[in-house]
Amino acid sequence: MRKTYYLPDGDAERLTWVTNFNNKLIGTNGYAAALGLTPAQLLYILNGIKMLTYIFAMITVAEKFYHSCISFKDSLNGTAIGTVAQAIPVFTPPPGAPTTIVPFGFYAWIIALVANIKTNAAYTTQMGTDLDIIGTEIVTNWTTAQPTKVKVVSTAGIVRGSYLKGQASGARIESKRASETAFTVLTNVSKATFTDSRPNVVPGTPETRQYRIWYLLDDVVVGIVSAIVTITVND
Repeated sequence: MRKTYYLPDGDAERLTWVTNFNNKLIGTNGYAAALGLTPAQLLYILNGIKMLTYIFAMITVAEKFYHSCISFKDSLNGTAIGTVAQAIPVFTPPPGAPTTIVPFGFYAWIIALVANIKTNAAYTTQMGTDLDIIGTEIVTNWTTAQPTKVKVVSTAGIVRGSYLKGQASGARIESKRASETAFTVLTNVSKATFTDSRPNVVPGTPETRQYRIWYLLDDVVVGIVSAIVTITVND
């Protein structure tokens, strides 16, 4: 079963995740000691968290300062003659700037550390769950699953298509071309790509082709048909 990636995408979410990761490593469960992590490794994690926390605070203050500058500019440009002037905005950084330089590549280092942890002889699934370094299983509702990212291109009269396969066994490709009024099955595929090498209905005459896709699960059509994609094919 496929799993989601354990590391969140958003900056704020990542900071929350790595803070929990650090707290569990140095907590009463003794994960850091059991895994043989060094004081230097633990200090790097802590310093990275401190630096990120401060930079996020700096960004918040900087955004407020930016808007103050915009307001000052608008007032300078647009108010009536003789309006009492505002004071020039002054940027004041948040207090408590870290004094320790943190080498760049913090999360790349964390990802490498997690990979090493998972190969450690002391590592257990329970430990991974507590550290939140195991993704959650992706469960697909096949009654509502719909193929997406359907794309087709035509080169020298041959159409090549692709779609997002996900956890499906494959897909049924249906096509309608030229003057046809109904979709018919072109092929079933087990890969995320397909090819349509049929010659045009009228040789030498460009024709319009439409494609739509159904997911297959063990050779059974499931879910909802994809959006229709259209392309002009020249011989």
